[in-house]
Amino acid sequence: MNRILENLAMAGSSVGWKVLKRVGGKKGNGVAVTPKWAPAPLVRSSELEHPELGFPRETDSLCPTCVTEERDKFLQAPCELSEFVKNSNGRIKATLLEENGRIIMRKTCATHGLIEDVISIDPKFNRLQEQRYYGRDFRTSGDEKVHCHGASNIKYGR
Repeated sequence: MNRILENLAMAGSSVGWKVLKRVGGKKGNGVAVTPKWAPAPLVRSSELEHPELGFPRETDSLCPTCVTEERDKFLQAPCELSEFVKNSNGRIKATLLEENGRIIMRKTCATHGLIEDVISIDPKFNRLQEQRYYGRDFRTSGDEKVHCHGASNIKYGR
């Protein structure tokens, strides 16, 4: 009985999600809403930017050993925080891919060699998450104190 109720709830939520996505994409009265906290008017779902998803794909990453070494150097001989944040030591390219029933991140550091991290042991769930990703909102204002974190700058969002 519980399984039947669970399946009904899943089917209902799936239908509800599709209806809400369709309604959200319709053009309303054309007036863009700009909340006080937003740097720009909110975009409609049809205007959202959609990054390339799926596997394999390239991304930016960090070498965990280089990052630890840089942090230790900073603690031994502190410099200006802005200089530390802009330092790109340890930043490397990585490939996200599906292999042997897992999602892995494979990257190579020039100093420390091949690094492989398991991102997920459930590729089916990852695909479901990506299908439900609604897209990027507007670009953030780029405020140094809030959005700029070196390699991890926040570029999009609310």
